[in-house]
Amino acid sequence: MEEKTFFASAERASSEQILNEHELVASQKIFGEIFESITGIVAIINRNRQIIYANNDFLDMIGLKSLEPVLGKRFGEIVSCVNSTKNPGGCGTSAACAYCGAVNAILQSQENLRRSSRETRITAVIDGRFKSYDLNIISSPLTLNGHVFYALILQDISDEKRRVTLERIFFHDILNSAGGLNGLLTLLKDGTAPDSERELIELSEEASRDIIEEIIMHRQIRSAENGDLQVKIETVSSIEILNSAIGKIKSHDVGRGKRIVIDNNSTDTDFETDRVLFQRVIINLLKNALEATPEDGTVVACVEKNEYMIKFSVKNDSVIPADIQMQLFQRSFSTKGKGRGIGTYSIKLLTENYLKGIVSFKSNETERTTFIVELNRKFNPDPEN
Repeated sequence: MEEKTFFASAERASSEQILNEHELVASQKIFGEIFESITGIVAIINRNRQIIYANNDFLDMIGLKSLEPVLGKRFGEIVSCVNSTKNPGGCGTSAACAYCGAVNAILQSQENLRRSSRETRITAVIDGRFKSYDLNIISSPLTLNGHVFYALILQDISDEKRRVTLERIFFHDILNSAGGLNGLLTLLKDGTAPDSERELIELSEEASRDIIEEIIMHRQIRSAENGDLQVKIETVSSIEILNSAIGKIKSHDVGRGKRIVIDNNSTDTDFETDRVLFQRVIINLLKNALEATPEDGTVVACVEKNEYMIKFSVKNDSVIPADIQMQLFQRSFSTKGKGRGIGTYSIKLLTENYLKGIVSFKSNETERTTFIVELNRKFNPDPEN
């Protein structure tokens, strides 16, 4: 009985059929020689999107020595895509899979029997750690002994996406901030009334601080992605760290003309975390909420606790469209334009990989939008135990 699907077919070939298809491909000696001579990540899939063959570069990417463990599985299942387990049908069958470039490239090439190429962002959890892939996927049909299969060619474009993001930030956002700082300093140099001079100095300090904070944030994210970010655990106060984050973001352009309030039911309690990284998480939560809030609007922050956990939440009155909800937390995805995706991704990366917490959200017409970060009150470097 075929599993239910919300997008692509859940139908699978039997184990026996997979082995027969694998042997058919493997028996083509010249094909195998060409296949292994290709520099790149390549796999062969059947009409059910199941892998029946892969080259050594593909196995190297997923850290395997043998092809046997991947036979019959789909690509998302191999790389531990979070959406591949949302539906019993597996990779390609959840509602979120409708926005996956890999699945859509395969389906298009099956429909047209032509080469199809798409970019895809994949969010995976490997050994309990959050990981993102930025890939270009090519699906191209090929025929062997009257059977149609599909060559799946993967190109890692993560570095390109990082470069585009950094260029956008350094050549646009930071350049704008630096231009504003230069204008303020010019006014000071040209002379002004004493009362105005003090205000200009304070504005200049804010502008320079924003530039420094932006640079530090991206250095931290790159270190986090490389796995060499060090955490410094200390005891902090929930309300103190929330007030500090609010103070930093209120002076930012995105916070002007808007209010941030702390829910009256919030709890002030001590907990263990890395103060700098966690404040970065809270600032990004507040920044994202403010960006979705109109002028004169209000963002509400709240802190709750129980015996073991502490929960920070940030709420705004917008509602995230369903298609965007499916793609949140993916690296390079943004609602703010090409090259801007980093906010929610960095929140999840820092919280789940380094602070050992959990990030979630809910967004609907009744409750509006709330992002939630939960941490152990006593830091546990291995939350599985």
